[in-house]
Amino acid sequence: MSDDLFNSSGHIKNSALKRFRDGNLNDIELVILSKHIESCEECAEKLTDSFEQVDFLKVPGGFQEEIKDKINRRHEKNRQFFFYSLKVSMAACIALVFVFSSTLNFMASTGVRTLKIKSPQFTVVNSINMKLGNFTNKIIDMEGFNNEIQKK
Repeated sequence: MSDDLFNSSGHIKNSALKRFRDGNLNDIELVILSKHIESCEECAEKLTDSFEQVDFLKVPGGFQEEIKDKINRRHEKNRQFFFYSLKVSMAACIALVFVFSSTLNFMASTGVRTLKIKSPQFTVVNSINMKLGNFTNKIIDMEGFNNEIQKK
């Protein structure tokens, strides 16, 4: 099997290299050639040179800039998320300090003056309501009296 893959100087034969590139090797041959290419610089160079320009995919114009823009946008989003998280953490820490310290109690007892509102005097309104109530009762009584007279 090694005779099919390597020449007399111990390097990969061109025919084996072509089969390797085309994917026509069995698993054992593939492992043997891969290990050899890994350790032999001359064969690695020979493999690299065996590919032609048409074998590689052409990258569309602006592809590199597009990738860089996507990476930069991703970094910017990560940065924004970091600063947002930092702000929220700081706000939570400050809130906890206020809650568990005597700062709120001090602020609550700083002598904030409350206005005392005097309740309004409704004596005039009450007297008008009483007079209207009496007047309403008189009208109801008169109606009741008139209805009794009509029934008789």
